[in-house]
Amino acid sequence: MKKQRILYGLTMLIVVLSISIALAIVPPPPANQNLGVYDTMYEGFAEDECRACHSSGVPDTHHMLVPNEGYNCTDCHKLGPTGGIDTPIRDCLVCHNASPHHTADEALARHCSHCHGSLVDDYDDGHYIPTYDPSLITPDTSYTWINGTTNMKGGGCEACHEANITPVSGAAIYDNYQTHHSIWPGDNGMCGVCHDVTGTNVSIRKCEECHGVKSLHNIQYDYATTEGKLGYGHIGASWDCMGCHSWFEASSTATQGPITPNIANISSDELVAGVGTVITITGSNLKNTVDGVDYTSEVVIDDGVTNMTLIPDSVTDSKIVVTLPGIGKGNYGLRVAKDDLKSKLVPIVVAPQVSIDSATIRRDIVTIRGSGFGDESGESYSELLGVTITCEGDDLETSIISWDDTRIVGDCPSATVGALATVTTLYGSDSATITGSRRR
Repeated sequence: MKKQRILYGLTMLIVVLSISIALAIVPPPPANQNLGVYDTMYEGFAEDECRACHSSGVPDTHHMLVPNEGYNCTDCHKLGPTGGIDTPIRDCLVCHNASPHHTADEALARHCSHCHGSLVDDYDDGHYIPTYDPSLITPDTSYTWINGTTNMKGGGCEACHEANITPVSGAAIYDNYQTHHSIWPGDNGMCGVCHDVTGTNVSIRKCEECHGVKSLHNIQYDYATTEGKLGYGHIGASWDCMGCHSWFEASSTATQGPITPNIANISSDELVAGVGTVITITGSNLKNTVDGVDYTSEVVIDDGVTNMTLIPDSVTDSKIVVTLPGIGKGNYGLRVAKDDLKSKLVPIVVAPQVSIDSATIRRDIVTIRGSGFGDESGESYSELLGVTITCEGDDLETSIISWDDTRIVGDCPSATVGALATVTTLYGSDSATITGSRRR
């Protein structure tokens, strides 16, 4: 009995000392905000934070709405008081005053990995969720202990994911209660995603439907330079274990294989249909070594139906150079994948290439053949969009008879052989010298 009491006392002493050590090295919350999406509300974002994901092809994304979604040019390009066009407003939040993301089909289906990659799990993807009752080292949905002097917490999510009224990188940081309730705002029947049938309790096992063991244990910002540092992820240092698991300490190699890759930026702002393009992807964890095993990334292009996997020209932990093939116009998603882990989805836009093959005249009729002309906008500006025929420096009056993606026919009584025909569309322009015979 005496030996049991001594053993119990030593055990409790170890627990207390472990907590004391954890408190001594605890980094201030919130968690480092360089990875994934800030712990903030939608209204907390600024334009530059939106462009952290939407860095490629933003103008062309909106231009594609003109023929496809019924928008007109003046919805963005307002006419000035003295004619001409005012500079369009480029602050995303002026038009997007509510989050457009969680109304998407994938979000409503709780397939969160479609956008967030392996930073999260899908509830129905079969990932491992413990079935045993929570133990002493199971993370709590909030915390299991708190320092009465510093108010620092441990043993649960709030150890790092806690509100901070001081903006971090321009965005105010909120707690999990606020950020998770903003995912599906309003009366939409989604409460059961996190809460039990009573509508009050939140079980860690419910959390693990989206934040599973493997996905959590592979999150670390810039593993190559932050391994062993505090607060940069879930595998970086002893605190990163104890912050979640209370007094339990594991090694920094608790990761189960590769580290989840992260995209920060894509070099090309504009991609053109049918033209191969070399792009540079910058980020972190694009290549890493864990337990002597090298893990490297591939590039995946997602058109919403199928995936195209590309082998990079070169890969480092922070940069990928890859050649994109000449694909068709449209909206795509790009991500990098390493083993079975994938980065967030970054949107890219491939715009049609405007190209004139020939411009001919017969009588007063000018026929322009080529590709990428699109459909004539019902609200075009003669000084910016449409067909311009120039002879000896003067613009000639031209009326459009027909216009489709490969042929434009116009009536220009003053045009002659040798005049310059220019087609200007939403996506670019091209010019050609008019040939043929002028007959009356």
